[in-house]
Amino acid sequence: MKKNEINLLLSFLLIMSIFFAVVGFIKDIENTSLFGGMDLRNRVVGSRLIKAGYDPYFFKWNDSFSDFFLDSRDHPNIPVSRVTVPPTVLQLHSFFSDLPYKIQRYAWTFIQWILLILSIYFFTKSEKNLIKTKLIWITSLFFMAGSYVFRLHVERGQIYILFVFLFSTAYYIYQDKNKFSSILSGIIIGYTTALRPPMCFIGVPFLIYKKWRFIVGQIIGFIIGILTSFIFVNFKIWKSYFTAMDIHEKVHLGILKMSTERYPYINIEDTRDLWMGAQLPISDSSIQGMFYNFFNIRIPSNSLIIGLIICLIVFIVILLRLKIKSANMEVLFFYGSLMVLISEFFIPAARFSYNNVIWLIPLSLIIINSESILSTFINKK
Repeated sequence: MKKNEINLLLSFLLIMSIFFAVVGFIKDIENTSLFGGMDLRNRVVGSRLIKAGYDPYFFKWNDSFSDFFLDSRDHPNIPVSRVTVPPTVLQLHSFFSDLPYKIQRYAWTFIQWILLILSIYFFTKSEKNLIKTKLIWITSLFFMAGSYVFRLHVERGQIYILFVFLFSTAYYIYQDKNKFSSILSGIIIGYTTALRPPMCFIGVPFLIYKKWRFIVGQIIGFIIGILTSFIFVNFKIWKSYFTAMDIHEKVHLGILKMSTERYPYINIEDTRDLWMGAQLPISDSSIQGMFYNFFNIRIPSNSLIIGLIICLIVFIVILLRLKIKSANMEVLFFYGSLMVLISEFFIPAARFSYNNVIWLIPLSLIIINSESILSTFINKK
């Protein structure tokens, strides 16, 4: 096909992708009006509890509390709440957690879409090739914005698209090629790591190829993220977080059983049916979950850590055997995103369909760096 024919075909596919994305957006607004955003709710309540002086990870609601602190999806019979994000994430929610929940629910739906569009935009701004730019928009809008993966993400009120946005921002900033771009890019990735610890693995390829400015920036960003969280929480809350995660692992493995008992409230903060969720495809794709669901085998977190270390060692050996003498930063971002993707499956917690929004990162980077990635595996004489 000639270049103009390819551009014409891609333009047609782009229009179709925009159409599917718009349909998806309309559906998201409908879902927002019908359902309560169950995963957003536990983060909002967790942030409110910290501000009120309570432990968000072990809080159990009763009639003496206002419904302002009620997560109707919580299980009264287990010691932990449904809050599973670190205090750094709850700190972000603290800036708007006092608003009426219905306002937060609609606001977060729009914010998720804004973060998605900006993520795609930053990836495309990093690429001057028009064909590749169109491919990124087509892939992102059709397979992400137009798919059930993002429907579930928005309907549940999830937060993974924020991590995608921060990654794309860091990637875009690096393109400036000034003396501060590597450090600033690393700082953003480091702060993202404070929000989502598996993001730390982005730095592994940079460490292998001695990209010290990025590594220093990543360390600085992580320290900033952790230290600023102590403005909002104390060390006791951090300790409570790690203790709660151990208990959540037992719940995930079925060691600690949850009852079907729910809190009786239907109308919470003037919002009905806050506990309900849309019927969308959802399955646990974590290694721990798959082994338990398919083989009834419980894999403890220690075994998962060993498995992850083995995978990382294999990945590092492969990178070293490729003998890349001058690895550019753009390709290292791609390898780092793969390591993050691999590590996500080893987390001792459920990995549901909405987690797959993170695929937007490696898919975009594959399109952008296709020549560099291919050249890595082709021996040039």
